[in-house]
Amino acid sequence: MIRNFFKVAYRNLLRNKGFSIINILGLAVGMASAMIILLWIQNEVSYDQFHEKKDRIYEAWNRAEFSGELNCWNTTPKVLARTLERDLPEVEQAVRVDWANSRLFSIGEKRLTVEGSIVDSNFLQVFSFPLLKGNTASCLKDMHSVVLTEKLAKKIYGDEDPMGKVLQAGDAGYKITGVFDRIPEGSHFQFDAFLSGETLAKFRRPSWSNIGIFTYVQLAEQADAKALQDKFPDLVRKHVVPEVQADMGVGREEAEKAVNTFVFTLRPLRDIHLGSHTSDELTPSGDIRYVYIFGALAGFILLLACVNFVNLSTATSARRMREIGIRKVMGSIKQQLITQFLTESVMLALGAMVLAFGLVALLLPLFNQFTDKSTEFSYFLQPVTLAWVIGGTLVVGILSGAYPSFLLSSFSTIQVLKGSATGITGKKDFLRSGLVVFQFAVSSALIAATLIVYQQLSYMQNKDLGYSKEQVLVINETRALRENEKNYRDELATDSRVINASVSSHMPGEKNIRGTEAFAKDRLGTSAHSEFHIDIFCVDYDYLNTLGIELANGRNFSRDFPSDSSAIVINETAAYEFGWTPETALDKRVITSGQTEYHV
Repeated sequence: MIRNFFKVAYRNLLRNKGFSIINILGLAVGMASAMIILLWIQNEVSYDQFHEKKDRIYEAWNRAEFSGELNCWNTTPKVLARTLERDLPEVEQAVRVDWANSRLFSIGEKRLTVEGSIVDSNFLQVFSFPLLKGNTASCLKDMHSVVLTEKLAKKIYGDEDPMGKVLQAGDAGYKITGVFDRIPEGSHFQFDAFLSGETLAKFRRPSWSNIGIFTYVQLAEQADAKALQDKFPDLVRKHVVPEVQADMGVGREEAEKAVNTFVFTLRPLRDIHLGSHTSDELTPSGDIRYVYIFGALAGFILLLACVNFVNLSTATSARRMREIGIRKVMGSIKQQLITQFLTESVMLALGAMVLAFGLVALLLPLFNQFTDKSTEFSYFLQPVTLAWVIGGTLVVGILSGAYPSFLLSSFSTIQVLKGSATGITGKKDFLRSGLVVFQFAVSSALIAATLIVYQQLSYMQNKDLGYSKEQVLVINETRALRENEKNYRDELATDSRVINASVSSHMPGEKNIRGTEAFAKDRLGTSAHSEFHIDIFCVDYDYLNTLGIELANGRNFSRDFPSDSSAIVINETAAYEFGWTPETALDKRVITSGQTEYHV
């Protein structure tokens, strides 16, 4: 009986080639679209899930409220990690990670720029990046030691063993003490090298005001992150308030007001990529809202494909009326007819699935290029995933064919043989009419959403950013020239094709680590006194002119004013935060941590 079902279904599909091709192709495109979106979702939700201790690793955050607005950032004082290990028994170990930095290494006559980060010596004991060569417990303990990816090691040394070799960076030599495999794409650490934290003295500087490092903590197995977080205010009062008193030259009451910038929280490692909405991330983060939106989009696309399938099946049902009548006269019961039509529907769905796999394999390289991802088709070949896809296809086939099957099998034998069945295209077929309306409504909504997103992206690309980015080129890592950096800039400026040339610590709009706590001197001791975090850009005299940045008030830095060595130019937002306006800010005094004073 089952064999006969498949045989008849196969003959009917061949007899109606046009209908079969259109139905299979429509369902395949919908399934392929949903599968590609699901690949993207799987990539997003899998970030940092490969670490063995992922459920016990948290990132420390700062949280503060300025002018009634809640601000969060995930860089912390460098002294926080060691303090947590010493004062809180729930913390097994803490590790600090510096911002990504490009370093120019010399290997004989070769010059190579390497993207790396400075980390604590226990970094590889907390995070699971297995070494191919070297000892996890000791490879980063010595000063000027470095661990490389296997790809980078082969790029530098070929098949030669890199262990013990020295990479030269300026006057410092970095000894290769370990080689690890490539970092998975689903990691918010994307570096080619990890350098020992003992390399820089700033890792050892015990200052709570020196914010600019990422701190991760590994909790004990039974530790409660929420209970641990409740202990942070006492830790701040114990360590931060006395330092702020001495550092800012204020009384304890003023210092306690200032420590609102040291409200620490813990964020699980698994939530960093999709749950972090700060601008100071090691790598660009995602957004869980996009996962929900694209998941719903995949569902709607698949639903539209199923609705299209139902509409096509019911629209062509008139061709099957006499076949149904003859089958009923010959003794077929309703359940057999339903099974027959469901078999055809499932065969169409399976054919669409095979075609969808082909479309996904064909389009995946273009999709990866568009999204800057490296998702792989092999994900669908994993047994569990393949079982879900096949099971989902069977469900789609059954659900898509259920209504046509029940509709066609319900016709009266006498009415069908007389050619007077009204349930096919008559006024009573409200469900089919509703499906058509739904199909057009969802399609219209998707088209409208696409146009809105396109217009929004166009607006973002053409919005005035406050500086000119046209005809401006950026040459990265010129600091490797050290004392010759300014000479290089001056040489560029002499070229007839160059209007202006400037050196700065960061690109405009780029998050930087040269941040500090600051307050307005004229508000010290008043109820309006408040301290907040500012980012600092170190620039030369030509920076504003090169980028076409206009001043709302005042003047640019000038070589004619030696006192400009202690001057700063602030933006309007900072002026309002200090309690001034752009018109009243001139010659006001700003005090930063360490009681360093600047004039505006």
